[in-house]
Amino acid sequence: MPDIRLIYFSTASAVTSYGALVEIMDFAQPRNGERGITGILCYGSGRFLQALEGERGAVSDLYRRIAADTRHRDCQLVDVSEIDVRAFPEWTMKVVNWDSGDSARHRALLRADTGAVVFDPSTMPAAQASAFLLHLAELERELAAD
Repeated sequence: MPDIRLIYFSTASAVTSYGALVEIMDFAQPRNGERGITGILCYGSGRFLQALEGERGAVSDLYRRIAADTRHRDCQLVDVSEIDVRAFPEWTMKVVNWDSGDSARHRALLRADTGAVVFDPSTMPAAQASAFLLHLAELERELAAD
Protein backbone atom coordinates (compact mmCIF):
# COMPACT_ATOMS: atom_id res chain seq x y z
CA MET A 1 0.00 0.00 0.00
CA PRO A 2 1.46 3.40 -0.93
CA ASP A 3 2.18 6.06 1.66
CA ILE A 4 0.26 9.32 1.82
CA ARG A 5 1.22 12.95 2.25
CA LEU A 6 -1.22 15.04 4.28
CA ILE A 7 -0.93 18.84 4.33
CA TYR A 8 -2.84 21.14 6.65
CA PHE A 9 -2.65 24.68 8.01
CA SER A 10 -3.91 26.20 11.24
CA THR A 11 -3.78 29.33 13.35
CA ALA A 12 -1.85 29.45 16.63
CA SER A 13 -4.04 29.96 19.71
CA ALA A 14 -1.35 32.20 21.22
CA VAL A 15 2.01 33.57 20.21
CA THR A 16 4.26 30.57 19.68
CA SER A 17 7.86 31.03 20.74
CA TYR A 18 10.88 29.28 19.31
CA GLY A 19 11.12 27.34 22.58
CA ALA A 20 7.56 26.07 22.15
CA LEU A 21 8.40 24.93 18.62
CA VAL A 22 11.44 23.06 19.93
CA GLU A 23 9.23 21.38 22.55
CA ILE A 24 6.80 20.29 19.83
CA MET A 25 9.69 18.93 17.76
CA ASP A 26 11.31 17.14 20.69
CA PHE A 27 7.99 15.51 21.61
CA ALA A 28 7.07 14.54 18.05
CA GLN A 29 10.36 13.25 16.65
CA PRO A 30 10.62 9.97 18.60
CA ARG A 31 6.90 9.24 18.35
CA ASN A 32 6.80 9.93 14.63
CA GLY A 33 9.88 7.77 14.18
CA GLU A 34 8.17 4.87 15.93
CA ARG A 35 5.17 5.24 13.61
CA GLY A 36 7.23 5.68 10.43
CA ILE A 37 6.01 9.25 9.94
CA THR A 38 8.14 11.94 8.35
CA GLY A 39 7.40 15.57 7.63
CA ILE A 40 7.99 19.27 7.98
CA LEU A 41 6.27 21.95 10.10
CA CYS A 42 6.54 25.61 9.17
CA TYR A 43 5.46 28.37 11.56
CA GLY A 44 5.20 32.09 10.98
CA SER A 45 2.92 35.07 11.50
CA GLY A 46 0.82 33.01 13.91
CA ARG A 47 0.15 30.26 11.35
CA PHE A 48 1.24 26.65 10.96
CA LEU A 49 1.68 24.74 7.70
CA GLN A 50 2.61 21.07 8.00
CA ALA A 51 3.13 18.07 5.76
CA LEU A 52 3.03 14.56 7.22
CA GLU A 53 4.06 11.45 5.30
CA GLY A 54 3.62 7.79 6.09
CA GLU A 55 1.19 4.90 6.20
CA ARG A 56 -2.41 6.13 5.81
CA GLY A 57 -3.64 4.91 9.21
CA ALA A 58 -0.67 6.29 11.14
CA VAL A 59 -0.87 9.69 9.44
CA SER A 60 -4.65 9.87 9.87
CA ASP A 61 -4.38 9.03 13.60
CA LEU A 62 -1.70 11.67 14.08
CA TYR A 63 -3.70 14.30 12.20
CA ARG A 64 -6.73 13.65 14.42
CA ARG A 65 -4.57 14.24 17.51
CA ILE A 66 -3.03 17.36 15.97
CA ALA A 67 -6.44 18.77 15.01
CA ALA A 68 -7.59 18.39 18.64
CA ASP A 69 -4.49 20.15 20.05
CA THR A 70 -5.45 23.40 21.80
CA ARG A 71 -2.21 25.15 20.83
CA HIS A 72 -3.89 25.97 17.54
CA ARG A 73 -7.34 26.42 16.02
CA ASP A 74 -9.07 26.46 12.63
CA CYS A 75 -7.18 23.39 11.45
CA GLN A 76 -7.84 23.08 7.71
CA LEU A 77 -6.95 20.05 5.63
CA VAL A 78 -5.28 21.25 2.42
CA ASP A 79 -4.44 18.00 0.63
CA VAL A 80 -4.11 14.25 1.06
CA SER A 81 -2.32 12.40 -1.74
CA GLU A 82 -0.87 8.96 -2.27
CA ILE A 83 2.88 9.16 -2.83
CA ASP A 84 5.47 6.77 -4.23
CA VAL A 85 8.45 8.64 -2.76
CA ARG A 86 8.66 10.66 0.43
CA ALA A 87 9.74 14.29 0.14
CA PHE A 88 10.97 14.53 3.75
CA PRO A 89 12.50 11.10 4.46
CA GLU A 90 15.26 12.34 6.73
CA TRP A 91 13.00 14.26 9.10
CA THR A 92 10.59 12.65 11.56
CA MET A 93 9.75 16.27 12.36
CA LYS A 94 11.55 19.22 10.81
CA VAL A 95 10.54 22.61 12.20
CA VAL A 96 11.10 25.85 10.31
CA ASN A 97 10.39 29.00 12.30
CA TRP A 98 9.60 31.64 9.72
CA ASP A 99 9.53 34.39 12.34
CA SER A 100 13.06 33.94 13.67
CA GLY A 101 14.84 32.24 10.76
CA ASP A 102 13.67 34.70 8.13
CA SER A 103 16.67 34.85 5.81
CA ALA A 104 16.80 36.55 2.43
CA ARG A 105 16.69 33.10 0.82
CA HIS A 106 13.54 32.19 2.76
CA ARG A 107 11.87 35.47 1.77
CA ALA A 108 12.83 34.94 -1.87
CA LEU A 109 11.38 31.41 -1.79
CA LEU A 110 8.11 32.64 -0.30
CA ARG A 111 7.84 35.40 -2.89
CA ALA A 112 8.70 33.06 -5.77
CA ASP A 113 6.27 30.32 -4.73
CA THR A 114 3.36 32.40 -3.48
CA GLY A 115 3.87 36.01 -4.55
CA ALA A 116 3.53 36.99 -0.88
CA VAL A 117 5.91 38.80 1.44
CA VAL A 118 4.21 37.54 4.63
CA PHE A 119 3.89 33.84 5.41
CA ASP A 120 0.17 32.98 5.32
CA PRO A 121 -0.66 29.39 4.31
CA SER A 122 -4.39 30.12 4.44
CA THR A 123 -4.01 31.88 1.10
CA MET A 124 -2.23 28.95 -0.60
CA PRO A 125 -4.17 26.51 -2.78
CA ALA A 126 -3.22 22.85 -2.33
CA ALA A 127 -0.75 22.69 -5.24
CA GLN A 128 0.94 25.90 -4.12
CA ALA A 129 1.23 24.74 -0.49
CA SER A 130 2.69 21.43 -1.61
CA ALA A 131 5.22 23.06 -3.96
CA PHE A 132 6.17 25.59 -1.29
CA LEU A 133 6.90 22.85 1.29
CA LEU A 134 8.90 20.82 -1.24
CA HIS A 135 10.98 23.89 -2.16
CA LEU A 136 11.37 24.82 1.50
CA ALA A 137 12.73 21.34 2.22
CA GLU A 138 15.26 21.76 -0.62
CA LEU A 139 16.33 25.11 0.83
CA GLU A 140 16.65 23.67 4.35
CA ARG A 141 18.88 20.89 3.01
CA GLU A 142 21.06 23.47 1.23
CA LEU A 143 21.32 25.61 4.35
CA ALA A 144 22.28 22.58 6.46
CA ALA A 145 25.01 21.67 3.96
CA ASP A 146 26.53 25.20 3.99
